[in-house]
Amino acid sequence: MRPEVTIWAPYASTLEINTLTANADLIREVNFFWYELGGDGRIVGGVKNRAALDQVRAARMRVLPSIVNRGFSRDAVLTAIGTPAARREHIAAIVELVETNGYDGIDIDYESLFPEDRETFTIFIEELAAALHAIDKQLSIAVHAKTDDAGSWGGPAAQDWARLGAVVDYFKIMTYDYHHGASAAGPIAPVTWINDVLSYAATVAPPAKTYAGIHFYGYEWVGQSGRGIEWQQAMKTAQLRNAAIQRDESGEAWFTFDDGRFTIYFADAENLRVKLAAISAAHPDIAGIAIWRLGGEDPENWQAIREWVER
Repeated sequence: MRPEVTIWAPYASTLEINTLTANADLIREVNFFWYELGGDGRIVGGVKNRAALDQVRAARMRVLPSIVNRGFSRDAVLTAIGTPAARREHIAAIVELVETNGYDGIDIDYESLFPEDRETFTIFIEELAAALHAIDKQLSIAVHAKTDDAGSWGGPAAQDWARLGAVVDYFKIMTYDYHHGASAAGPIAPVTWINDVLSYAATVAPPAKTYAGIHFYGYEWVGQSGRGIEWQQAMKTAQLRNAAIQRDESGEAWFTFDDGRFTIYFADAENLRVKLAAISAAHPDIAGIAIWRLGGEDPENWQAIREWVER
């Protein structure tokens, strides 16, 4: 079965929309980052680019905008879903949002909860899925990567993959940030780790609903403090600093400069080809990939994806 490509789109500028439309035959779903969960538990935001929405619909892509808890605030999520009454109100607001705008559904990206929030969050997703399915709409969810049920920190522990995977339509695992902005420098998405995450997922969630998260960005570290950068920024820095780009065992690009004070790891098409081939070989039954994000990526990424989809 032809794998699906979905993409989180925090921007909706001309460049990003041109990328979407140029690859419309590859991209099945778009998750516009147009909505946030405010501190009072209410949804804020709206359609930020009507032309972009119209173009995506004309290309027959699914539109499931994302709702993210602003600043990854746990308190905002608990305010919205922490009691049965609040949860009912929040679900009703999401259903109204989807119906009013004619969306195909919604993508929930509520991150960094605590382990003790697990049952509350699970019940919310179960009830939201039932409400959306009752009106023939769909539910997508972004989940933290983990290789066992407990995970390595609170965010993954708060997500019951077996129950969530049973009710959502699209189960998107954020298989990136193995090293991140608050860690030491290192690969962002090692292939061996992605394999471990997907192998665990296959034991608890339906592979036919599962999407592997693919990162298009990089980090620039000084010590254990990193900032996110785009491929084009990484390439410009390497050129300006006359730095030799190296590859780790996963094909992920990296280099150092200023006598090793700065380290940059970043994704490009060469790394993407390695990653997609490994995923297909080990996990041929998963639904596809979920990309974070449009904007500043290696343009050759799209040829790599095309080769993978059409293989």
